[in-house]
Amino acid sequence: APPRTVAKAMLPPIVVGFIFLVAVLAALAWLVYTSQKSSKPSDFFSQAVADVYQLELGWTEIDAFYDMKDKLQEEYGADAPEEQSEDAPPNPWLRQVPVEQKNELKKALLRRTLAGISRMEQVQKDKPGHAKLWHTKLVSEKFWESLLEAEKSVNQEIESCVAEAEEIETGWKEHIFPQALHLYRLQRQQQMQKEMEKQEKNDEKRQALEQVRAAEMAKRKEIEEKVRQERAAQKAMEQLIAEEEKMASVQSTKSNKSTGKKQVPTTNPPAKTKAKKK
Repeated sequence: APPRTVAKAMLPPIVVGFIFLVAVLAALAWLVYTSQKSSKPSDFFSQAVADVYQLELGWTEIDAFYDMKDKLQEEYGADAPEEQSEDAPPNPWLRQVPVEQKNELKKALLRRTLAGISRMEQVQKDKPGHAKLWHTKLVSEKFWESLLEAEKSVNQEIESCVAEAEEIETGWKEHIFPQALHLYRLQRQQQMQKEMEKQEKNDEKRQALEQVRAAEMAKRKEIEEKVRQERAAQKAMEQLIAEEEKMASVQSTKSNKSTGKKQVPTTNPPAKTKAKKK
């Protein structure tokens, strides 16, 4: 009989093409999904990064300046002449303020400017790193916009300080920012110096504490070694006494055995008598 042949089932070309198309579309969908998933920040990163950039202006210094300014205006503003010329200063009552009080107002404005410079440095330090995170979509658009808004607010605060300086003293607007920046750097240097001195003191305390602990440890080891030697000597003495007692016991036993043997009495043989001759 002729050998049987198994007929192979052949799929229609249109079915094969459809299957191939579905496989290609599935692969593309998977690539898109993985790329989008990798571009999104993880849950841990989302929790670690805030939704908006956190920065507050130096409201304590701002309020302190305006409180002092308002108080001086109430005290000296009523007697100040009203000047209508274009070259007249915006606040002519400041001319009536005594020099000492005006100097206090200038100090308050310097402190306000220092606070603004501190915030400006913070934004300038944070902006490059957050810009990289924003470009890689690791921070939201909302966060980046809030950072730019904070930068704008800080710049406006510095400009306001410069304008206030010109009102207090003509021409001071050209010098207040360099003066405040110099004071800010000086304060930073002093702060760093204090931190270094504090760190040095902490290191000295730590070294002294380590030396005390090392001395205590050495003393403890010395005491432990002394106790160990005393115990070893005591143990050796006890062994020596035990050996001596054992030797004395053995000798006593031998002596008792030697004295306990029976002694055989020695008797002289009877004397021979000579027979008398008759």
